[in-house]
Amino acid sequence: MAGSFSPLKSVLLITAGLLLASAHAGDWPQWRGPERDGVWREEGVLKLIPSTGLKIRWRARVAGGYAGPVVASGKVFVFEMQTDPQVERIQCFDEATGELLWVHSYPCDYAGLEYGSGPRAAPTIGSGKVYSLGAMGHLFCLDENSGAVIWKKDLVSEYDALAPRWGISAAPILVGDSLIICAGGRPDASVIAFHKDSGNERWRALSDGPGYSAPLFAKVGVHEQVIVWTGDNIAGLDPESGEIFWQEDYKTIDKGLQTIASPVLYKDRLLCLGAFGGRSVMLKLNQEKPEASMIWTTKKNPSTMFSTPVFREDDHFYATLLDGRLACLSASTGEEVWTTEKATALRGGMNGTAHLTPHDDHVFLFNQKGHLILAKLSPGGYEELGRCWLLEPTASYRAQRPFTWAHPAYANRCIFVRNDRELICASLDASVPITTESIPEESFPLVEENPSGSKGFGSADRLAISHDGKYLAKSSSSKIKILEWETASEVPAPLKHRYPISSIRFSPDDKFLVTVGGTEWLDADGSVKQDNAEVVIWDMSSGKERVRLKELHSDKVTDAVFSPDGKILATCSADHTIKLLDAETLKVRFIIEGHTDAVSSLAFSPDGALLASAAWDNSVRFWNPETGQGIGSLKNHPEEIRALAFSPDGKLLATGCADWSIRLWDVKTKSNIAVLSGHKGSVYCLAFSPDGKTLASGSGDQTVKIWDIPFKKIPATLRSHQSRITALAFSPDGNVLVSSGADDSIKRWKLERN
Repeated sequence: MAGSFSPLKSVLLITAGLLLASAHAGDWPQWRGPERDGVWREEGVLKLIPSTGLKIRWRARVAGGYAGPVVASGKVFVFEMQTDPQVERIQCFDEATGELLWVHSYPCDYAGLEYGSGPRAAPTIGSGKVYSLGAMGHLFCLDENSGAVIWKKDLVSEYDALAPRWGISAAPILVGDSLIICAGGRPDASVIAFHKDSGNERWRALSDGPGYSAPLFAKVGVHEQVIVWTGDNIAGLDPESGEIFWQEDYKTIDKGLQTIASPVLYKDRLLCLGAFGGRSVMLKLNQEKPEASMIWTTKKNPSTMFSTPVFREDDHFYATLLDGRLACLSASTGEEVWTTEKATALRGGMNGTAHLTPHDDHVFLFNQKGHLILAKLSPGGYEELGRCWLLEPTASYRAQRPFTWAHPAYANRCIFVRNDRELICASLDASVPITTESIPEESFPLVEENPSGSKGFGSADRLAISHDGKYLAKSSSSKIKILEWETASEVPAPLKHRYPISSIRFSPDDKFLVTVGGTEWLDADGSVKQDNAEVVIWDMSSGKERVRLKELHSDKVTDAVFSPDGKILATCSADHTIKLLDAETLKVRFIIEGHTDAVSSLAFSPDGALLASAAWDNSVRFWNPETGQGIGSLKNHPEEIRALAFSPDGKLLATGCADWSIRLWDVKTKSNIAVLSGHKGSVYCLAFSPDGKTLASGSGDQTVKIWDIPFKKIPATLRSHQSRITALAFSPDGNVLVSSGADDSIKRWKLERN
C-alpha cells in the first residue's frame, strides 16, 4: 500500500450533505441522494407496496439516457439525449405537477461510443445551480430557475479528456466551494476541481485513465477527503488542494471497464465492488490520519455490473451480482452468504440488476424490469414485503435489450423513475390512501392454463405455432426448441444460432422453420460489426439445418415471413432493406429499399398480393411481392412501429407502435379507421384470431389485451406476465392464445367465448 500524509488544511470544509444549501429537507439533489450514500431518511413512507400499484401523480415525456432524475427546490431535473437532432439536454419539471419549466440543450455527437446512448451522469444541484457532465465531456453550470448558462467547459478540447468506451459517466460532486469531477484529462487532470460559482480551476490531480465511478466525499475521524476510483487507482485526495493522501493500485483490463459502482463508505471501511469480473477491494481508512490499508481483495468475484452495494449492519453488505442475483456477502471476506434471483426476476445473464436504497429497517429495490420492490435484507435471507410494476423497460440504443437502468430518486415521499420515453412521479406517502387506476372488466372469461412455475412450455423470447397445430417452436436468446403442443414434450433437435434470435416462423406447409437474428453492435469507429446477421432455415422432418445465410443482410435480421403459398421468403433488417427470396432456390429475387431506418416487422396479406413492412422511421409501406415495387405507405405514426398483423380476410391491417397505441387501417383505402388505446408501454406484438373476431396485443407494460372486433367492448386484460410481452400466437382453432415474455414463462390462455 502506497500512502502519504499531509496536515489537514486549517479551514474545515463543509460536509457533502450540508453544502447543498438550496435543497429542501426531503430532496434528492444528486447521485445517490443528499449524502451520496444511497440512503433514504425521510419519514412517513409506505411500509408495504401493494401489488395493484402506486398512485401515479404525473407522467412527463423525456428522451433517452441512463442518468437518474434528481429533485431539488420543487423541481425535477432529467439529463437526456435527443437523437434528432442529436443533442444532450437538461429538462426541468415542476415537482408537483410535472409541468415542463425549461430546457437547456447543446449539440453532442456520440460517434465512437460503444453504446450510442446516454448521458450517464446524474446532474448535481446546489446553491441555486445545476451542474451536468455529459458523455462526451461537456460540463455545464446552469441557473436552477431558468436554465441559463453560468459557465461551461469542454473537457475534451480544454483538458484532452479521454472518454471511455461507454462515455464519461461519473456524477460531479460539490464539496465546499468546489465542484469536483472525474474527467480523465491529460496531463495530470484525471480529477479536476472548479470553483462552483466561477468555473475557475482550483486544482487538478492524477494522471490516471478514466473510469466510470463517481467520486465520494468522506469524513473519517476529523479528516476529510475525496475518494476517487479511476481506471488505475483508488485514491484519497485533499478536497482543498487535490494533494494525494493515499493510493491503492487498481489497474483495469479494458479502459476503466471494472470501475463502475460508486465506492461505499461504512464507518471506517471503504468497499469498491468491481464490475465485469474485476477484482473487489475492502479498505480500512485510518481514523487518526488520512491513510488507508487493505482488509481484503479478490481476484474476480464478487463482481457486479454497475449496481452500487449497500451495508445494513457491520458484518454484511448486499449487492446485485454480475449474473443478476441479489446477494448477501461477508464484509470480512467478500464471500457469499446467500443469493436470490427474486429481486431481479431474471433467469441468469449479465444484464440483471437492481438499485438498492435502504430506508429504516427495509430496502427499496428498483430492478431492470421496472419493478419497485420493498424487502427486508438480513444475513438470514431475503424477505419481500411487496412489489409493483412502475415503468416499461426501454432501449434508446436499439442494439441493447430493453432495461430500466437509471437510478430512481426518492424525494418528498415520492419515487421518481425514468426510462427512454417518460418520467414518472409515484406516491409513497403513507398518509395517502392507495388508489389504483381502474381495471377494465373482461369481455369474456379467460383461464390461464400454464401459470408461472408450473410444468409447461417454459420460457421464450419468440414463439410460433405450426399451422397444423401439432408443434410450438420457441427461442430463448440463440437457442431454439420444438415442443409438442398437446404434451409440451421436447422434440430432439439441436437448433441454435450464433446470435440472439429476433423472429421465428413456420412455412405454410410446416415443412420448414425459419429463424433470423443478429446484433446491431458497432465497432469503435462507429461502423457496423461484420458477420453479425443470419437467416437459418430448418428442415422439420429431420430437425436439421437446411441452410444458413450469413451474408444476406449487412446488419441484424429482424424478421422473416413466408408468403401464403410458400413460394416467397421475405426478410428484413436493421440495414434498412427488405429482401425477397425464392423459397425453393433461396435466390434473391428483389432487394427492396425505401425505409430510412431499421425495418422491424413484415406481414403478407392473406391472398399474398401485398407485403407490408414496418420500420423505426415511423412508417408502414406496402410492396408488390411479384415485382418488388412500392404501392403506398402509412406515415402518420408518431413513433417507431414494432408490430404488424393482417386480419384473416385481408381487409384490416393492425400496427403496434412505441407510443403505446394500436392503429387499425383499411387496407383498400389506406385510411386510419381506429386508434386503440389502453396499454402503458410499447406494443411489441399483434395477432388476429383465425376467425378474425379477436385481436390480441402484447406490450412492454407486461399485459396482453384482447380486443373484441369491431372494438365496441372494453378489452380484456391478461396480467400474469412479469416482463414485457414479446410474442403472441393463436392455436389453429382459435380457442387458445399463447403469449411469451422476456425472461418470463410461456402462458396458454383458453378463450371461452360468449
